[in-house]
Amino acid sequence: MTSRADSIDLLRGLAIVGMVLSGQMLWHSDLPAWLFHAQVPPPDFRFDPSVAGITWVDLVFPFFLFSMGAAFPLALNRRLEEKGESVVSIVVSIVKRWALLAFFAIALANLRTGMLHSLPAWGAAVVQLVAWGCFGLLFLRVERFSSGRNRLMHAGGLVALVVLLCAVKWLGGAEVSIRNSDIIILVLANMALFGSLIWLGTRRNVQARLGILALLVALRLGVQVDGSWNQALWNWTPAAWLFHFDFLKYLCIIIPGTIAGECFLRRMQQGADGDRTPLVRKDTAIAVLAALLVVVNLWGLFSRHLTANLVVSIVLGGALHALLRRDDSPTGRLHRQLIGWGMFWLVLGLCLEAFEGGIKKDHATLSYFFVTSGLASATLVWANTLMCSRGIRFGALVKCGRNPMVAYTAAGFLLMPLLVLTHTAQWLQWFSELHPWTGAARGVIVTAVVMSITVLCTNKRLFWRT
Repeated sequence: MTSRADSIDLLRGLAIVGMVLSGQMLWHSDLPAWLFHAQVPPPDFRFDPSVAGITWVDLVFPFFLFSMGAAFPLALNRRLEEKGESVVSIVVSIVKRWALLAFFAIALANLRTGMLHSLPAWGAAVVQLVAWGCFGLLFLRVERFSSGRNRLMHAGGLVALVVLLCAVKWLGGAEVSIRNSDIIILVLANMALFGSLIWLGTRRNVQARLGILALLVALRLGVQVDGSWNQALWNWTPAAWLFHFDFLKYLCIIIPGTIAGECFLRRMQQGADGDRTPLVRKDTAIAVLAALLVVVNLWGLFSRHLTANLVVSIVLGGALHALLRRDDSPTGRLHRQLIGWGMFWLVLGLCLEAFEGGIKKDHATLSYFFVTSGLASATLVWANTLMCSRGIRFGALVKCGRNPMVAYTAAGFLLMPLLVLTHTAQWLQWFSELHPWTGAARGVIVTAVVMSITVLCTNKRLFWRT
């Protein structure tokens, strides 16, 4: 167990790499439906909210949210206990982080290719490269710089982005508007705000945190009643471009993530495992069963074999509990806690599966929040078991998880503009259209390059921090 809880970084890395991969594959009617969001299936890829089920693509966003929630106890406890920061100063920094991420969401959306159609292709590419540099100035923390110098650099990046947005609007004719925002980053901004505040307020009382979760679920249940105050509140927004009350539904993933993070925090505070010798066969079985729990649920929920999926999930959870029951080492207790909570969330989600027409990412159902939280917990057990027992480091994925902002922006604001300026974008497009599976291979190629860029930045300790 490292001081960074590498398995949480790995979960975040899997999520961010999955986001890039799913976003860069070329849609083709002949490709299988499990390659795409379950509610946007081939052949026409039209959003169909009546389709129930999830695919691997539907796991990437909740896995990122779960890893975000798991990071709150680790990061905030370090600031409280090790650095001695006051709660007030931490709250101020949380609000600043929310504002910065919200601005980032607006800048991202307004500087994407689709919004710069009034510019020539080369001009849009140059704007995006400049924007990527500005993002770096805004988020980069240079270790050898003083805090004052870093703040000056961040202020310069912020001013440069504002100037760039004004330039493309007033000089380039782009449709820049505060109402345009990257919905993923905007949701993450609000989850960073509310999730952090909830953990700070309930860090010594997990029952209170579960109470908040129960209240959210109760509120959500009443939303479907037309004319109810629940519905009015759920649809309320003080500023549509910044916050919707509906965003708070994702706390149903963040809060379970914070509980997992506290399990890791307790494990890290206990130090090394002492004389524990990894039981290779047993630990391998734990990793295999945890992975099967994810695979079986993806298959069962997508193919709609719901009874079989529930039975097999319970059997797998029971087998994991039996394997971990006698392991009283710190790592064993961590895995037992993760599986215990994970099975609770998973079974809760499966019990809710029939509600709201079956599990769906869009429009997100209660079942979706809890099932994906349970699968994220199982993934953490799988990853941590392989790391601790087999010494597998998952280096590239972990490094992408430590630098997710670079990975999230590198394809659209660095790689693609460079391909346009070097006149090689057309060759990538030609390759993508050769065959349905070359369209999928396009996603793999772009993702591999993005991972390489992110790993390089991480190795050079060029971290983009919010």
